[in-house]
Amino acid sequence: MDPEVSNLLYRHPELYEVVYDGARHAVARLAEAIFQAQLGRMPASLLDIGCGTGRDLEYLTRHIPDATGVDYQQPMIDFARRQRPGIDFRTGDMRTLRLERTFEAITSFGYTLANVHTNRDIDSVMATYAAHSAPGTLLLLELIDPLRTGKLPRDFHIDIPDLRADAIAEYTFHPAQQILQRERIWRRAKGPVRDSVKFRLLYPKELEYYLDNHGFEILTCHDLAEKHNAASAFVVARHRGRS
Repeated sequence: MDPEVSNLLYRHPELYEVVYDGARHAVARLAEAIFQAQLGRMPASLLDIGCGTGRDLEYLTRHIPDATGVDYQQPMIDFARRQRPGIDFRTGDMRTLRLERTFEAITSFGYTLANVHTNRDIDSVMATYAAHSAPGTLLLLELIDPLRTGKLPRDFHIDIPDLRADAIAEYTFHPAQQILQRERIWRRAKGPVRDSVKFRLLYPKELEYYLDNHGFEILTCHDLAEKHNAASAFVVARHRGRS
């Protein structure tokens, strides 16, 4: 969402799937367990906002055929459509997205919400979640836990026949804005490539406030020990319906 974002992996989704290998579908399997615990079954329909390359959504559509994936990055959607042609993938801005329908479950993995930085934009994303929810809709968000930023990955590797590259990430926290900035330099045979991204950190009571304002109540929170998710909090909320 930040026009200053320059990310090698967003521009080359095939590399994204190498660096973030999915840890044997750990996030999607956690979502399955949450759906079973909260609904007693898999949801009848699913909206994945920030779907990226669609790998998690592909796993979940084994049991949820009515599924739609949306991402802001056009290269990600183009790649997802080529690799997973049976799924409904769309390009969209999560602040303004309106599909004119509701879903039984909504997911946002991979720190999607952290890519919006202002209070106004966070509020707009919450309105998008609510616009696609009916009473009882489950919302599953993957967020950076502000108390576990030390567990964010710092070493990244690409090792495929056409490319070998390594990067060490440096994180800088800007307290006044609650922004965590990551700078990463990929060292490649053809020279270094720098990428940069900023994440908005949300604290628990702050998140609760935003969700409550749009009709959601928090049910549970989960974590994962896998390398790229060790700093993640998976927050589960349910929509109460519009008052």
